[in-house]
Amino acid sequence: MVESSNRDGRLLVFAQRTRATLDIDAWNQQGERFFGTRVGLAEPLDNGGRLVIAPHGHDPGLRAIEGRDRGEDDLVRADLAEARAGGGGLAGLARRCQTVWLIERVSTTDMLALRLAAILASVVLGPILDPETSEIFGVKTARLKIEGP
Repeated sequence: MVESSNRDGRLLVFAQRTRATLDIDAWNQQGERFFGTRVGLAEPLDNGGRLVIAPHGHDPGLRAIEGRDRGEDDLVRADLAEARAGGGGLAGLARRCQTVWLIERVSTTDMLALRLAAILASVVLGPILDPETSEIFGVKTARLKIEGP
């Protein structure tokens, strides 16, 4: 596994799993059922892969994901994000997560990356941390962001 730094802007999804393993079938099933999105493996990579994210009615795209053990600095950042939001309990949920997924994004408004983060979070039962905005949120908030104003 890699060190727990995430200084490159990738979305971080906390996972209540003991190991970060690609579960493409479960992610695709969840994506199809609840997000109108197909998820497939385009290329396996060390500790992750490049995934195809194909929302119905929108252009598909590729995003890389990387799984690793959760680090102490991940928890510090989750605590800071929650304190900034005035509470909510998601940092406590992050503490119960043993692994994290880092999701590549091409911009801070990358809806494919956010959609993938929401799908993963709904399967691995953990919150999403946005390092660019220092925001921690759950699937419901992710869905609202995807649907827009």
